[in-house]
Amino acid sequence: MILLKKYGPIGLIYIILNILLFIFWWVVTDPGNYIWRSIDVEKEILLVSACNKLFLIKYYVYVVVCNCLLTAIAFYELKRIVRIAIVLFAAAFFFITKSLFDPYVGRNYYTIFENQKVSKNFFLEPVSDAGKSIGPFLLEKLNEKPSYSREQAAKGLGIIRYTAATEKLTRILYDSTELISMRAECFYALTKMNTPESKKELEEFSVMHNEQSGDSLLIDRINFVEMQDIY
Repeated sequence: MILLKKYGPIGLIYIILNILLFIFWWVVTDPGNYIWRSIDVEKEILLVSACNKLFLIKYYVYVVVCNCLLTAIAFYELKRIVRIAIVLFAAAFFFITKSLFDPYVGRNYYTIFENQKVSKNFFLEPVSDAGKSIGPFLLEKLNEKPSYSREQAAKGLGIIRYTAATEKLTRILYDSTELISMRAECFYALTKMNTPESKKELEEFSVMHNEQSGDSLLIDRINFVEMQDIY
């Protein structure tokens, strides 16, 4: 009875925390977030599989970390060195699993990005959710044929500030054979990078391309993209 009174509340908190974590990641990785209209069965299978994998990765990582931190807080009577060891283990577990799982997280979010069916305002949600882990996949997308998703890949690289894409985005920006809409997205992405290198490229571009240079359509498109910025 004494043990029940002592550890009962803590046990209840553990149960509630784990249930809340389960519900949170179940909702966040729900395939319905990315399927607003009917899609091909093949695409739906790919998307659902990607969401399920993300749930497994995200939930189990965070459940371990949160339970470790709760243990360090709840069992205050433990020696300080033990509490510190628990916190350090949680931190090490988080960063190690992040480095190990980031490629899988990025790949699955990219699968969602490619197969989703949502409104244009929400098209880049998988990118912002994935962070830099999706960067290599978006960068590779720039090598494909012109498409709306290719343009959004360029914009997404700016949103996550994937600086490794600066050179590729700059080449496309200066390429007059590319669609104006694509070049405008690359300009937007470079402004989001906000690095000395990207600032230098944009300054040089602005000097070369202005209203009097006969490239007003590109300038107008750039202004339009910047006006539509929700990130």
